[in-house]
Amino acid sequence: MPLGQGAILPLAEHRLFTSDDVDEARARVARVYCDHRLDVVRGGGFAAAHNRIEGRSLSVNIMTYGSKTMIAPGALERFYLFQFPIRGHASISNGDNVHEIGGGRSGVLNPDAETCMIWSEDCVQVMIQVERAALERLARSRFGLPAGARLRFAGANDLGQGAGRAFAGMLEHVVREADFGCNLFEGPEIMAEQVETTLMVGLLQSQAHNLTERMTAPVPGAGPRAVRLAEGFMLANLGNPITLEEVAGAAGVSVRALQSAFREARGRSPMTVLREIRLDRAWQELSHPGPETNVTEVATSLGFFHLGRFGQQYRAKFGCSPVETLRGAQQGWSP
Repeated sequence: MPLGQGAILPLAEHRLFTSDDVDEARARVARVYCDHRLDVVRGGGFAAAHNRIEGRSLSVNIMTYGSKTMIAPGALERFYLFQFPIRGHASISNGDNVHEIGGGRSGVLNPDAETCMIWSEDCVQVMIQVERAALERLARSRFGLPAGARLRFAGANDLGQGAGRAFAGMLEHVVREADFGCNLFEGPEIMAEQVETTLMVGLLQSQAHNLTERMTAPVPGAGPRAVRLAEGFMLANLGNPITLEEVAGAAGVSVRALQSAFREARGRSPMTVLREIRLDRAWQELSHPGPETNVTEVATSLGFFHLGRFGQQYRAKFGCSPVETLRGAQQGWSP
């Protein structure tokens, strides 16, 4: 079910609290966000509800207050807060970042600016609370945020097209999976970490900020040295679950610069090259087996944990299955 449709709030099975008492709602929200002022501006029917799923560096939240409400937290300090009304609208004042969200438009609160918000009485928001340090670290490694610089968001952003639509789709997928009983933040550690990274990258690519021009400008070539260093790191870690950020760090460049260097030098992305190197190593091990060699162990030792996909990729590259390679080599193998 798309976000915003139906009477039941998304993440209904992950309820943090419901309350019709303003003071109780303020205290419960403060436990996971920060201390703040909460006042009903107009109308009765105050009915706060907060649903939440948490990862290591961010959380996805569904919130409503039922009444027209003013929320004044001051400076958030330790986290950024993405906000997207799936019903109603909100007026946002975050330092000099003043805008209206709702009707398909979203925004992000900067942590170092004084904040005051007014939510309409029918407002329901999906919100991503992300640790300041984690988002700025990703912005540095992936998109070249200068050391010591602050990441600063500005204005409202359309989630109905382009990168905004893709990001909204990813966020909806995470919420829908949780509603179906599969909280992606509670999956295998590497997978859960990748989900968080994907959401943070989507946030950076769909919301306007002081890195937007840098992210869309041509990247100066990192040069063949970065490619050589990256490939050396890959070869030394074929059996380890390495990330794109780790490869870029080993090469001494940003992720974006590394991707540009690989496109220029290899015509492929760094992680595609890593997969090809691992497939080549799998072929070598299966073509020169020992008495205990088997396909499953070779695949998993090289980071291929989905054996069906490994088989498809192997056949596409070598024209035969891993089992056929191993069987052919074993027929001619002697101790």
